[in-house]
Amino acid sequence: MNNIARIRENLSSGKLNFGTHCSTTDVDFYEMCGLLGYDYIWIDNEHAGMTQPMIKNAIVATNAGGSCAFVRVPDHETAHVKPVLECGPDGVIFPMVNSAEDAKKCVDSCLYPPRGKRGFGPLRGLDYGMKDFDEYVRTADESFLRIMQCEHVDAVRNLDEILEVDGVDVIICGPMDLSASVGKMGKYFDPEVMELMETIIRKCKAHNKPFGLSIGTDLELVKFWLNNGASFLSMGTPQDYFREMSKTVVKQVRELEGAL
Repeated sequence: MNNIARIRENLSSGKLNFGTHCSTTDVDFYEMCGLLGYDYIWIDNEHAGMTQPMIKNAIVATNAGGSCAFVRVPDHETAHVKPVLECGPDGVIFPMVNSAEDAKKCVDSCLYPPRGKRGFGPLRGLDYGMKDFDEYVRTADESFLRIMQCEHVDAVRNLDEILEVDGVDVIICGPMDLSASVGKMGKYFDPEVMELMETIIRKCKAHNKPFGLSIGTDLELVKFWLNNGASFLSMGTPQDYFREMSKTVVKQVRELEGAL
């Protein structure tokens, strides 16, 4: 079973797809994440400013480790989406999808005509020309997920219409930006923010669409989303894990030093 097939199997059987975020230039991290057991790696190019070779190397290393490679692009522009698609990712994540029009533009850039407006020029996606052409064309649209981020109050208001756009596969909540959009940045458990998150969950369930959360290391918020049926959970970064483990190690060593 290939990587994306395993993700779809998890969805059909109700299992969680668990991932982490990464934007480092060191390909070891991506390969190691798969070996550690992450289902997917969220390769983040919205904030990191990764170059195209960095993105391609990250995708290849992630797949080599056995994980799916999801790439978050910086915006909805075709010029930023097309080169990523040609590297053969298992998913493309679009930030700040606040309307059905936004969602349609994102989907169109991912799908070949007549379903969408994607230009033809696959490289790794076509196994560098070694995959059967007819098979590639037949399976290309379903070979990766189109993942929309719901991270603004406007997106929550328009979510029913967003979910009705053909080709939208998954909705992921970005709680920091969502809370910021109502003037309560980082206050995840504020009643207004909680209501927005509950609305996302309720609407996704009504449309029978998978949904999930992208977060740092807030386990209480993770618990809330898991208890409400999240299918995707992306948690932490290499910096988060290094920080938390380093704090523990430094404390332990200082305690050993003090006992001498």
